[in-house]
Amino acid sequence: MIYRGWGFMTLVTPIAGILLLAYFFPHDGAKGNIPLQQVLLGGGIGAAVNVLLGLWLNRAPRLKGEAAPHHFFFVPMQWVALVIVAVCVMISLLR
Repeated sequence: MIYRGWGFMTLVTPIAGILLLAYFFPHDGAKGNIPLQQVLLGGGIGAAVNVLLGLWLNRAPRLKGEAAPHHFFFVPMQWVALVIVAVCVMISLLR
């Protein structure tokens, strides 16, 4: 399996962040389109929430070589979400 425990939340929280921002802060552009800034902000906020969630869920100590109880693609979910946050920040700085 590509995830264990609550690892699937690594994808769900950024998508939920984007959808919540699109719902509560609609824009005046073409219907159905979301500006890139709004996508990056929603994805970054959702992934940041997932970093905190992953740190909280994976806080139990484990033996060396033992897999994290909540992972996504065999990496603890907080580190994958931190990469998503970093990508959102880098894209927003380059735009």
